[in-house]
Amino acid sequence: MSKYDAVVIGGGPAGSSCAKYLSERGLKVALIEKKKYPRFKLCGGALSSRINKYLEDDFKKEVLNVINKGVLGYRGKEYVEKEKSEVAYIIDRSSFDKYLSEKAQEKGTEVYENTEFLNFHEEKGKLIVNTSRGILTADFLIGADGFYSKVSKILGFKKRKYYRSIEFTAEGEMDFNSVVIEIGLVKRGYLWIFPKGDLLNVGIATTHNENLNEIIHEYLKKQKIVSINKTHKPRGWFIPFSEGKKDIHYGKGNVLLVGDAGNFVDPLLGEGIYYAYLSGILAGKSIIENPSNPLKTYKKLSEEIAKEFKYAGKIANLAYRFQKVAFKMGSGYTLENYMELLKGKRSYKEIYIKGWPSFLLNFIEKILST
Repeated sequence: MSKYDAVVIGGGPAGSSCAKYLSERGLKVALIEKKKYPRFKLCGGALSSRINKYLEDDFKKEVLNVINKGVLGYRGKEYVEKEKSEVAYIIDRSSFDKYLSEKAQEKGTEVYENTEFLNFHEEKGKLIVNTSRGILTADFLIGADGFYSKVSKILGFKKRKYYRSIEFTAEGEMDFNSVVIEIGLVKRGYLWIFPKGDLLNVGIATTHNENLNEIIHEYLKKQKIVSINKTHKPRGWFIPFSEGKKDIHYGKGNVLLVGDAGNFVDPLLGEGIYYAYLSGILAGKSIIENPSNPLKTYKKLSEEIAKEFKYAGKIANLAYRFQKVAFKMGSGYTLENYMELLKGKRSYKEIYIKGWPSFLLNFIEKILST
């Protein structure tokens, strides 16, 4: 039976950031990863540039594409574009997650690869963690095991808000320093085209039950913004999201949830990597600052994220209900400031409050034109 101060389940961005933070401060930490790095991970791979303040400069070696242009489309027929320097990066999760786990390992984290987490229980004030490679004990347990989190399920949490999505890689041509977001194709959700090195990553997400495979292929036949020569097999997954603190699953007692396991995902476009990494740091900080009640501190430290999700949710509810209006706003205030948000220079609250006049003007114009 191996003894640790903290055991982290899941070696993605949330788990690695938490493990690294705790190890840097002298705790004995185990990071449990089900597969061997580098392992495949379904993800669009877009990472907002505000991550720069948390990562070391050498993470740039993991960047496949630097994004400086955002293209907002409406049903493949109309487009608006905005350019900003380094608003986001495209990474490959298999390589990026390996890099992050190695950073945690450099600080002293013991990484258990090819190790499945089975269950845990509390016994005499200690957490007993059962894995496929034996039993570990810890004072703290961090669930960073994604959408299907076993840790979250054991605590009694259920996913209630999420996007259904499919994605595939394709061979073709596009502006490899841009991303395309298409709205108007599904009731609540969007289609994206991201570069991924010299390939294209094409995907679509929705909260409803539309036939995503049919919609995405019909769109590709008609659109003219990228050239696609060959598509590869599509894969599907789920993206949880939160519209405020009521939707976030923080954990219970000395067991904290981070990343997708805790629903730390933006409800507008589903950005998860940045918030996963940040939630891991905040969970680690909570344990260090208040070991007798880390959950209380974790909720407090996460208040700004919860507030951002609240206003992002308000924007999402309006934008997806009135998608033509949202597109028209993209040529003015909204797209410009969303790109500033990705750089860490705007908040969702600012975009929501200052965007109201533009929304009302475009809404009235839409009514008068029908």
